[in-house]
Amino acid sequence: MKKLIFWALMLFFTNITIGQVTNEGKPKSWKESFIGMKKESLKVIKMPTFDLLKLRMEDAINDKDKSKVYRFGYEFDVDFGFKNAGVWEQLSSGDWIWRIRFKSDGAKTLNFVCNEYKLPEGASLYLYSEDRKDLLGAYTDAFNRTDGMLGTWMVEGDDIILEYYVPESKKGQGEFNISKVVHGYRSVTDFDIKQKALNDSGDCNQDVDCPVGNDFETLKNELKSAVGLMVVGSSGFCTGTLINNTANDSAPYFLTANHCFENTNGTGNTAIWAFRFNWISPNPSCATTTPSTNGTFDQTTSGSTILARNSESDFLLVNIDTSLPESWDLEWAGWDRTGDSPSFVVGIHHPSGDIMKLCRENISPTKVEEVGIGGLVAAVDSWRVADWDLGVTERGSSGSAIFDPTGRIIGQLAGGAAACSGTVDNNAQDFYGRFDVSWDFGTTDATRLSNWLDPGNTGRTTLNSLTQEISLSVEDNIFENQTVIYPIPSNGVFNVSNKTKSQLDYIVFNIIGQKIDQGIINKENETINISSNTSGIYFITLTNTTNSASFTKKIAIW
Repeated sequence: MKKLIFWALMLFFTNITIGQVTNEGKPKSWKESFIGMKKESLKVIKMPTFDLLKLRMEDAINDKDKSKVYRFGYEFDVDFGFKNAGVWEQLSSGDWIWRIRFKSDGAKTLNFVCNEYKLPEGASLYLYSEDRKDLLGAYTDAFNRTDGMLGTWMVEGDDIILEYYVPESKKGQGEFNISKVVHGYRSVTDFDIKQKALNDSGDCNQDVDCPVGNDFETLKNELKSAVGLMVVGSSGFCTGTLINNTANDSAPYFLTANHCFENTNGTGNTAIWAFRFNWISPNPSCATTTPSTNGTFDQTTSGSTILARNSESDFLLVNIDTSLPESWDLEWAGWDRTGDSPSFVVGIHHPSGDIMKLCRENISPTKVEEVGIGGLVAAVDSWRVADWDLGVTERGSSGSAIFDPTGRIIGQLAGGAAACSGTVDNNAQDFYGRFDVSWDFGTTDATRLSNWLDPGNTGRTTLNSLTQEISLSVEDNIFENQTVIYPIPSNGVFNVSNKTKSQLDYIVFNIIGQKIDQGIINKENETINISSNTSGIYFITLTNTTNSASFTKKIAIW
């Protein structure tokens, strides 16, 4: 269904672009026999040792504080690129490859930050482990940014080769330089997953495909495709969610926590972050010590720009700067800015950089202005979740959305003390920055969500997921064609012809948005009498109670 809807969107929204993304194809050197250089002759650039014990002692303290980014790696500052390192080799076709090799003893993963990245059309970059067991790529010119920055995803292993390919006609046109090498000392790897050594992700966690309740199961299966794991600041993890806007145009907006940016010494509007979607276990572990099994998690992309953020509600909205392919079957979650407290809430997240998990609280969250959530200095306007009934959150879950019973976002994780105690939780609370506060906080687009998520200034207070909105728009059109309001204008008495065979709810507003009348229509032919009102323009909103389809029509009184 989502794929059909996406293609429908492609027909209507021509500003959507399809660019090459990672995890496609293989490096040229894997396909050709070299007369010259072999991988064994590549000079290894060896990273120095560092005080891992000190980092683990720091982590033991910081891991109790969800307002801090979950650190998984140690950053080495380096300066290696086309100008001073690596080896060029010409292929039999006349095209060229350039390769460079890094080793950091004991690393579970390595990832890289480039301060110069400008690839010509037709060029590509792959990263792979020396034993060729893990492969990441291709990065192409689709990842070029005006600032020349790129942050890669992680490659498993401690011995990694980067391979650049360029057609003969484009040689010399590219720019490439590595400024950081990140030694992942507690990254999630396939081996860790099999051994249940999931970065200390607790045993009480519930994989996202564990049962969450019949009243949310269908919504969960949609929303999990909106959730992404992020590498922030090159060596930390947070979680975020693709979020819909009233244009329903698949704009690549991604909601997470402001502290994910501030805790990584972020400046300006550049976020050199990498994203991974749909990392889900096909064999879920549901609050047990039984290992999950690894799922397909090669949907990664890099590069984003800060759109808006504030510390009042600890929110951050970024634009993912590279395209998100239809084949990933992603979702864009809806939202509710009313500030109404829902009857229950559900969270979907990546604790400690682990495979996607879920949590549920069956008691309504309460509004609080919590001072000192973890390391956050300012008070955060929050939803307080008293005690999870299913699962928990952890560091790395920071920024993950909390959903109401309709599947709409009402906030994102700012901090808290909830954690596992064996296969059960510790009965502690969590705090989520409130979406309704984020909506219109401050006086500029840079501090609030409203201008980004309601670009047409529709005034909507709730929005469904992209899938639901597109489905409803089809139903809305059918509904409008089956319902006739006449005469327009009139003396204030309007006839309604209802061919839907369903009960309709109606609300009448004046031109400044005040509600002046409401009621129900349960016959094929009814009248709405607002003749006691003055002459002028009015609006009537009709809603089909069977399928929630609706439309608004302008009417007038003489």
